[in-house]
Amino acid sequence: MGGLLPGGTQSWHRLDETKSEHYSQLQLKRCLHDRNPLLSKMEDKYAARDVVESKNACRLPSLLHWSTSASDIPWKTLPLQCVIKTNHWSGDVLFIMDNGPIPLEGVNRALRIFSRADNRYKVIRNGRDQNGKFWPRWRIERALKWCLAQDFPTQLEWGAASIQPRGVMVEELLIENGQLPDDWKVHVFHGKAGFIQHDIGRMTTHAQSIYTVEGRKITQSNPRWSEQGTPDEIISVLGEEGVRSLVETAEKLAEDIDYSRVDLFRVRGEWVFGEYTNYHNSCHPQSDEWETLAGNLWLTKPGMEGVE
Repeated sequence: MGGLLPGGTQSWHRLDETKSEHYSQLQLKRCLHDRNPLLSKMEDKYAARDVVESKNACRLPSLLHWSTSASDIPWKTLPLQCVIKTNHWSGDVLFIMDNGPIPLEGVNRALRIFSRADNRYKVIRNGRDQNGKFWPRWRIERALKWCLAQDFPTQLEWGAASIQPRGVMVEELLIENGQLPDDWKVHVFHGKAGFIQHDIGRMTTHAQSIYTVEGRKITQSNPRWSEQGTPDEIISVLGEEGVRSLVETAEKLAEDIDYSRVDLFRVRGEWVFGEYTNYHNSCHPQSDEWETLAGNLWLTKPGMEGVE
């Protein structure tokens, strides 16, 4: 294997020609060579709203505020529950404001202020996150200001690294049955859904499985994440119509690009857009089965099925 790719930050950001048709290697090649401007627009959490709105395929979370400054958040008029984030970052500078009369279920709160949990969203209630760390408004603004001044940490991921302008956005907090809704992620190749990814326990113990577009679990011999607690099939969770509408919605949203992961939430029987992800897990290798399946789907262009 060669050395670390330009702009790479992780040990796996390297090309391996012995695995050239694997999903993660195709992602790395996208990082190096694909400069489709749609990649950057889709990665931009604010600009992506225009893409989604043009498709008329699902609901967008209500946008409550947008600004290129972190200093003018309209705290007095924001609802008690909302999400505050920047458009070019993810995870560690995302604040879930949970000050409603009934706290979100499924959020483990404990005094662990020195926790270094990776990429955990901060759920703020009465000025403290789920680990007990104090987050007054000025500290939230300072964190957001710092984030806006930072380049995306992995410059290798061109679409994310080239987002401009950077800004702070506040959206409605999506709630289903008193808690954050489950993650449903559809991997779409050349406008066709290849498989469905289902994540549970984002705020507790993260588990993840993948499923066929018909809803059957795909066996993974060496999954990256635990599959504990994930269902053996998802028809019983979403219903046949729910699975069908999930697939159709994702296909419509990603019809203009060769590959994207479309993140959606099911709220009161309606699909609501989450985000586009064009560099899944920062190109980290997935299970053997995932690597082969997704690699084949990406390399097989429409009309080329069965062509030797």
